[in-house]
Amino acid sequence: MKKLASERIHRRIEQVKTIILVVLFFSTILLLYFFWENQFFGAFQLLEMASLQEEVSAMPLDEVIVPDNIYASSGNGVHVSASEGKRELWRRGVEEIRKFGEASGILVSEIPKQQYLEAMGDYTSVQFDLGYEVPFSQFCDYYGIRKSQSFDAVEAVSAIAWSSASGESLFVVQEQKEKYYRLVADDNYTRLRSLAEEIFQSGDAAYYPISTLMGVENTTMIPWEASVDSGSVLWRSERQTGEDEDVRRLAQSFFGENFDFIRRMVDSKGNITYMYGYGQKTFITYQNGLFEYKEEIDDSAGGQPMFYGSLEAALQFIASHGSWHTFDSEPVSLFLSRAKVIERGKKRGYRFEFGLLVDEVPVYYDSEVPIAVEILNGQVTYYQRYLIQPVQESHSQEIVQTNLANVIASNCDEVYQLIERESDEEILFGEERLTRVAGEISDVRLGYFCSLKDADSGYRQEMLPAWIVTIDHKLQVYFDIGSGQLLSSQQLKQ
Repeated sequence: MKKLASERIHRRIEQVKTIILVVLFFSTILLLYFFWENQFFGAFQLLEMASLQEEVSAMPLDEVIVPDNIYASSGNGVHVSASEGKRELWRRGVEEIRKFGEASGILVSEIPKQQYLEAMGDYTSVQFDLGYEVPFSQFCDYYGIRKSQSFDAVEAVSAIAWSSASGESLFVVQEQKEKYYRLVADDNYTRLRSLAEEIFQSGDAAYYPISTLMGVENTTMIPWEASVDSGSVLWRSERQTGEDEDVRRLAQSFFGENFDFIRRMVDSKGNITYMYGYGQKTFITYQNGLFEYKEEIDDSAGGQPMFYGSLEAALQFIASHGSWHTFDSEPVSLFLSRAKVIERGKKRGYRFEFGLLVDEVPVYYDSEVPIAVEILNGQVTYYQRYLIQPVQESHSQEIVQTNLANVIASNCDEVYQLIERESDEEILFGEERLTRVAGEISDVRLGYFCSLKDADSGYRQEMLPAWIVTIDHKLQVYFDIGSGQLLSSQQLKQ
């Protein structure tokens, strides 16, 4: 009898053990689900990470906001471009623009493009070309320019200028819509004439409209010729300046102290992917030196995107994820090179691209950009980073004279083949082909060119002085300064 009772008690104990094991099993499953899927935990994790990470100061907006080009003319149809000190020239220009805003009763009128071009070319003038568009109202608020009610007529600004043709006026350009505005005050409140004369006297190469130099209908400004140092500069990628532990720390900055729970995958090429959940957050480090972070859009994120607020958030994100130097703590000089409005479903925001300067000379790649950040309704959803660092200058430097019009003409056939054309479009030859290529040039500048495509193939990593020519805002081609040879090209992201 006692034996039977003992067996019953033993069976009950075993049943209780089984129940406990089942409960523990399902609790483990639920906890794993909680760690991998729960959005609250993800938010908590990021907050925890922010409190644990060392506070990193973002670069001030004024340090990265520098006009793409600053042109000045003395009124004879010749322009010069400021090649150095653009940040200080822009600061002085803004001070004068702010004085203009103090006037009362400013009137705004839209003017024809030709009238604007005449004011810039036939009179003493100065143009500040931003290189991207900013909502005009936000531009005025940021720089402390008092707004007149008539300013509502101007949607955005991509360039702002002054001309002695109408000294009491400012001119505003909205390039994407090809709109030109004249803002007229009751008197000349600025000293922009003296700034224009200073820039013209100290500028380098003379710039002319392409129509003047090549006989085609195109008002894009290009230099007649330039004297440049032909020496190349060796470089290495940010990835090459550090160790695996540096890459790991960068990856950890995106996921916090629970980094050990993040899935890590290595492909056949050695590229490493770190993934949170089922792709909610992904960080990839490529063998060629590129770092890329993606984050799924949070449906709860909202609010109307503001240009300067979004840019400030982008700079803070960069500061917290790689900062303003390479792994060996060598500082880099960055500037805002491009900004555009983006839309993903019902979300709107900005894509900011940052250029890299080496000795105040911009560096261009034939794929990717030094840094890009996409922000949708205040949330960073994409971050790309490919920084390079100069290592050693070439010892075979020499000053060469280079003529861009000749470079375009000698490479016309190759460039023409790169231009996207309609399938039924007639193929052009000879002078017609040159007219087509020259007529679609939308931007020209001097800079360093780096081939990331060659770097991927193990070739010598060199920065080469080059002409950077953009065709129809879509295609960018790179020509060697010394030989005029076509080095590479890329289709720009629209």
